[in-house]
Amino acid sequence: MTINQVIRILDPATTAEELAAIEYYGGLHGREKMVAACDEACHVAVGIMRKYQEEHKNID
Repeated sequence: MTINQVIRILDPATTAEELAAIEYYGGLHGREKMVAACDEACHVAVGIMRKYQEEHKNID
């Protein structure tokens, strides 16, 4: 998953549109694909934030 995809999934301005596309193209497993995409986006975002925190120790 690209960072742009993560942003589109997590940004309230684009999340509904992005998740609708994932659900649509997921066919019979659309809901499962949508949940998996949300989970993956969260994992990527958390990884980026933890890396940022590690690089900037003085930030909570």
